[in-house]
Amino acid sequence: MPNAITMLKADHTTLKRILRELDATTERATKQRQSLAAEFEREIKMHAQIEEEVFYPAFKAATRGTEAEDMFYEAAEEHHIVDMVVPALKAANPKSHEFGAKAKVLKELVEHHVKEEETEMFAHARKVFSDEQLRELGELMQARKDSLIEMWDNPMLRPVKKLQSVAHKFLPTKVKTAKAAAIAKSPAISKIVDQDEAR
Repeated sequence: MPNAITMLKADHTTLKRILRELDATTERATKQRQSLAAEFEREIKMHAQIEEEVFYPAFKAATRGTEAEDMFYEAAEEHHIVDMVVPALKAANPKSHEFGAKAKVLKELVEHHVKEEETEMFAHARKVFSDEQLRELGELMQARKDSLIEMWDNPMLRPVKKLQSVAHKFLPTKVKTAKAAAIAKSPAISKIVDQDEAR
């Protein structure tokens, strides 16, 4: 089982690949643009959800009261911006210049977010979590991702997932960060984060 950071980096590689392919399309590749936009939406929603429901709450709990905790809030804000741009991209006409511009902006946003996470947040996570804790977080994240994949792949549950995505877009960041703070206190996360205190 990969650790949490390895898993998130693998997701980042997938997301950047999709965005590079999308950015390279022209107005004439409407079907390819629609397909790549849908693939990106699926991947980013699952990735963001496992970060927001497992990794970010654990990071927030482990860095509580330190300057590093600010990384959690900045990452949550960046997720919120992506939550607004993805539906706008999908709503744009794939033949338009607007679609291409939105795809380029989305690519830049995601690349910036990924760079900060990988160089700052993940580096700090390696300091506050042991290898064992990162593996345990990875296991929780993989279990959650497996359930999300099932939801996206099940035709009966897909409409529910789409409605959740729309609702998530309109949630203020303050609500999302409050949710992460509550998750950080959950037994599953507390057990992992509090291991250092037990040593």
